[in-house]
Amino acid sequence: MQSWRPVWQASHDNARWSVFASHCDRLAALARDGELDEVETAIAPLVDLLTALRQPGDAEKARVDQLLPGVFAAVRAALSQRARAPERSAGDDTLPLVVLLAKEIAPYHELLAQMVHYGYTFKVFTQFRHGVRYAVMNRAVAVVAELDGTLDEETSAVVTELNRCNLKWFALSPEGSFKVRLQAVRHDAQGFFVAPLTVNTLVDAVDPLAFESKDEPYRVLALDDSPTVLATVERILSQFPNIHMRGLREPSRILETLMDFAPDVLLLDFHMDGCTGLEVARIIRQNKAFESIPIAYLTSETSEEVQQEAMRQGGDDFLTKPISAAQLVNAVVSKAERYRGLRRLMVEDSLTGLFNHVKTKTLLQQTLLLADRQGVPVSYAILDIDHFKQVNDTYGHTTGDKVIKALARFLRQRMRRSDVVGRYGGEEFVVVLFDSTPEDALERVETLRKGFGGIFHQTDQGMFASTFSAGIAHFPAYPTMMELMVAADDALYASKRAGRNRCTLADRSIPD
Repeated sequence: MQSWRPVWQASHDNARWSVFASHCDRLAALARDGELDEVETAIAPLVDLLTALRQPGDAEKARVDQLLPGVFAAVRAALSQRARAPERSAGDDTLPLVVLLAKEIAPYHELLAQMVHYGYTFKVFTQFRHGVRYAVMNRAVAVVAELDGTLDEETSAVVTELNRCNLKWFALSPEGSFKVRLQAVRHDAQGFFVAPLTVNTLVDAVDPLAFESKDEPYRVLALDDSPTVLATVERILSQFPNIHMRGLREPSRILETLMDFAPDVLLLDFHMDGCTGLEVARIIRQNKAFESIPIAYLTSETSEEVQQEAMRQGGDDFLTKPISAAQLVNAVVSKAERYRGLRRLMVEDSLTGLFNHVKTKTLLQQTLLLADRQGVPVSYAILDIDHFKQVNDTYGHTTGDKVIKALARFLRQRMRRSDVVGRYGGEEFVVVLFDSTPEDALERVETLRKGFGGIFHQTDQGMFASTFSAGIAHFPAYPTMMELMVAADDALYASKRAGRNRCTLADRSIPD
């Protein structure tokens, strides 16, 4: 700024322009070395202008005046973000990238500071074409393009380039009229935001793109004593990569195979040597673990009376031999989808999608049995959101639910596949860390606590942050599930008595 003032006073003085250009080159180099992408992008047009400068004058001075505010805003945003960002681990470079193309950076300072806490790298560019180039080079999961009421020629060219590069983009506009939305849809926008853009709104929209869940293939078990029928079923279903089929010819092995394979659908021969499909179905339904698995009979039986009796005995459908490929696939997929949906309702918490109380305890018990066989430690942590009643009383239960969902999402993103994360009820959560020493668990939960405390929640009454307290116990120091849970609960209350927003480790030593 100091080097620009002399130029502004005498815009035809080449020497003053030269001094100013050297400062701009220096700033560009600092931005490049410091990986300050917004600053580097903002100053690039200015450096280009100065490099091509031959006969400076008032027109060039006016152009620089237009470019400098964007540079200053980018510098302020970068400094602010670095001052407020938490320490980052070595793995943070792989965080999914979201790019925002905006007229100004200043309105998005808070968003810049918050997105890292939600598991994203977030960049803002005022030069749209530079932003698109950065998004393409760094494989952004999404780009948000700010529209000034309509899609002008420049913005239309930008989103055309985004579509050409197969980048998902969202429109952001101060108005949400049908006309503007229609323009965005015609340019293949993935979604539409009405300004001001909040972190919760943005995260909810881009999460499915950044953390796309891949369901396991549907598992189909076919029990039929005819190798020809099994071969036919396998030939039909093997054409679909989302279906995994296993054939079985011996009815006597049905229970052990159900336990081992855990199918989503059972295809059951109606007439077999030594027993009937009805009898096998009754055996299956007598076992509580398998009472809800869909059963479709493979049969040449056409009697309506027999079919009704079969349905009463636990059947769900009839597939007539010879089997129609379309009928078989439709039956398998529809019943597998329904079964998995029902199973989710049984084991998942409806608000957060985490495991519910009952399922969490079941998984904890299974984890302890596995750890005992393998001789590895398990750590168990209970997390409780601090002063949650005050959040509900001050901001309302809807905001309270958002805080719960934010913590659930935060935990789910940062846990390993071998860990268990569940909502224990209300504002309490449980984390089961397999093959984790108490010291490792304390370090991980402390990192979670600090990270969650940096998330701000937007409300009509302003922004606020929440924290949680935690208690941690470990196996085998506490050898039974009940002892482990009680110890962690006692440690949690010790954290609360000590002032909250902290983690306490139950300190029983491992017995000799």
